[in-house]
Amino acid sequence: MTGSSSGVSKGVNAGAQGSTEQMNAEIQASANEKKLSDNHTMPNHSSAQTPKEKFLNYSLDYTNPKAKGKAEAYEKGLGYTKKNAKGLIEQIHNAVTNGKSSPYEISKSEYGVKYKYRIPVTGTNGKTKNVIAVYQIDNGSKIPRLVTNYLEGK
Repeated sequence: MTGSSSGVSKGVNAGAQGSTEQMNAEIQASANEKKLSDNHTMPNHSSAQTPKEKFLNYSLDYTNPKAKGKAEAYEKGLGYTKKNAKGLIEQIHNAVTNGKSSPYEISKSEYGVKYKYRIPVTGTNGKTKNVIAVYQIDNGSKIPRLVTNYLEGK
């Protein structure tokens, strides 16, 4: 993302702007997906680290104030909780490390290069939804690691 925005624009109602920003983000995501070739993979993808602690202590932890509803979204959307997290973690990890999934967005930050994946995950409830998983190769490192994840949409 480039630049910054206060989220409020003169003459535009905040709700309409939010919808426009969401639509623009979706258009940009589609454009990014088209730019990346089908055989584009993250460097060292087969060595990527997907720590279970990222799920148990963050994404699936109802008590973590930084998770902002991720645990509830995973439970309601796919049926995953801390107790059955293994299936969720394995699906994400396997999709990235087998090289069959391609990142749809690549960005560089002061910390390294981020690779954003959209991974279809089937839940314990039988539903399949996309999980956004972001891996980063830190500056000075060659091994990608999961830095965040969330259920796409509602």
